[in-house]
Amino acid sequence: MKNLKPVAALAALSTAFAPIVFANTAIAAEPTAAKPVLTCKIKTAEGLSYTVIKAGAGEKPGADARVEVNYSGRLASDGSEFDAGQGAKFKIGGVIPGFAQGLKLMQPGGKYRLCIPAALGYGAEGSGPIPANSDLVFEVELLSFTTPPPKPVIAPADRTCNQTTASGLGYAVMKAAQGRVATDADMALVDFSLFDAETGVVDQQRQWEKIPLAMATPMFAEALKLMPLGSTYRFCMPSSAATEAEPATNIIVTLIDLRPAPPAED
Repeated sequence: MKNLKPVAALAALSTAFAPIVFANTAIAAEPTAAKPVLTCKIKTAEGLSYTVIKAGAGEKPGADARVEVNYSGRLASDGSEFDAGQGAKFKIGGVIPGFAQGLKLMQPGGKYRLCIPAALGYGAEGSGPIPANSDLVFEVELLSFTTPPPKPVIAPADRTCNQTTASGLGYAVMKAAQGRVATDADMALVDFSLFDAETGVVDQQRQWEKIPLAMATPMFAEALKLMPLGSTYRFCMPSSAATEAEPATNIIVTLIDLRPAPPAED
């Protein structure tokens, strides 16, 4: 699984032998271990196949959930085990697509077999003991999951800016103040919230963050120099700075204090 570290060492192999029973000079043979099942019954539209070994109960985890599972992973080609874990904890969003899709089908207490085609696994690159273009088979038991609380959302009326600087930085005064304005020699003490300009979803919040203006990005330093001490401003990054991978992010800043910046290290 992507970002899920493979188990580095397998459990020590047990070499306990069954007693040898002599009867008419014949020796009793050890039972042959059952071969792992490498097929699944139900196929999804995305290409994942699965079999319900044991049904669970309750809610199903979402894409942002953190799960706790027991699991083992095998190569579909020969059944060899490449990974296993007991009580493993990770975010659904941090694993390969096929594994994530399977987890979102499950309920706590359930055990599923997931047959994951290479396209929903590690693809043409492979990973460690997993060769390129390998189909995978996992047996997964979902022990539990937790879902983080929803992120705050800035109201539509509070996402925009009504003024623009010569550099293209947008801003709006949310709370005016009469304090002094920062210079490059200052360290600003601020509270801030970063949010998606289109949806208003807050991605990050910080309190009492110390920011030497001389070390800030040029645009953030420009923003701080606009603010009187004690004010709260909303800043809108120029649309030209947005990309498909990184959509436009706006920020609400409260300037709490200004202090002399610490000397730069050599």
